[in-house]
Amino acid sequence: MTVEKKKVWVVGANGGLGLALCQHLVAQGHQVTALSRSPSTALQQLQGRHSGQMATIVGDICQPGSQAIPQLSALFARCGLPDWTLNASGLLHAAGADKMPEKRLSQLSPSFLATNIQANTYTSIAIAQFLDPLYTREDPFRLVCLSAMVGSIGDNRAGGWYSYRMSKAALNMFVKTLSIEWQKRYPLACVATIHPGTTDTPLSAPFQHSISSDKLYSPALSAQRICNVLAGLAPTDSGNFFHWDGTILPW
Repeated sequence: MTVEKKKVWVVGANGGLGLALCQHLVAQGHQVTALSRSPSTALQQLQGRHSGQMATIVGDICQPGSQAIPQLSALFARCGLPDWTLNASGLLHAAGADKMPEKRLSQLSPSFLATNIQANTYTSIAIAQFLDPLYTREDPFRLVCLSAMVGSIGDNRAGGWYSYRMSKAALNMFVKTLSIEWQKRYPLACVATIHPGTTDTPLSAPFQHSISSDKLYSPALSAQRICNVLAGLAPTDSGNFFHWDGTILPW
């Protein structure tokens, strides 16, 4: 089967899953723009192996004064707007005992909640705000943000992980609300969230001991599944929250 070549923008490209997405996409022949907040040797090596097919930009899309913004604008003006945009950035834990998912109400703090919202919700907002004025009504573009099943209110039976759950639930609400606005302005577009499953990356590393081996997926497999869902999205799918197998998850 011939795969139609796309221009793809991957945000959070230096993370375990973001890098795997870039690797999968270039292997499929797509043109990739990789955005990472810090330099990545792995991304540079990947770009070196796929000269002319990949561009790498370092910067933070959430910072208004970031040099990444004019660099992205110039690149997209020269090479064309992305057909697909994937936000693979996110945060579950950070260094320090007080920067792990909370197990109890008493562990919630304003600072860690704000950190989760910034990383897991606001990054997608900043991406959408950057893209919003660039397209025309006839453009059939796609924006997919990686969410998590623990962000589903309807599926929450275990509790805990307050900040992470709330930030992903907020992401889902943002995408649903954005889909309504964009349906009017960009009727051929689709914006959605995807649960990639628990992937063997540094993000999940502290919690893998409680996950059975058949439920812990390699970054390469998760990347392939995400791209399969993305490739099948239609405008009528806009505003939905997808499992990696393509089924729709409850909010």
